[in-house]
Amino acid sequence: TRHLYILRICPDKLNIDRAGFFAAMGAENICCNVHYIPVYYHPYYEHLGYERGLCPHAEKLYDEMMSLPLYYGMTDTDVEDVITAVKKMVDYYRK
Repeated sequence: TRHLYILRICPDKLNIDRAGFFAAMGAENICCNVHYIPVYYHPYYEHLGYERGLCPHAEKLYDEMMSLPLYYGMTDTDVEDVITAVKKMVDYYRK
């Protein structure tokens, strides 16, 4: 089963970054999340000497990705609310 629906915020196509899109979705009452944090961002690995910049492509993707709600109990109305909010944000922030 699917458990995450990942959305990539492409800065070359939108006038908003992930944090702004995240906040705008929250204003639409859509609870999003951020997953797939690069492992070496965690303090344990930083303590071992791993530094940011190690995997620039992964870090760029991390900065641009967020997870939309996706869970078993979502109703059709919930799904439509998420779709409507994403379309609204994309239309508003499109370059």
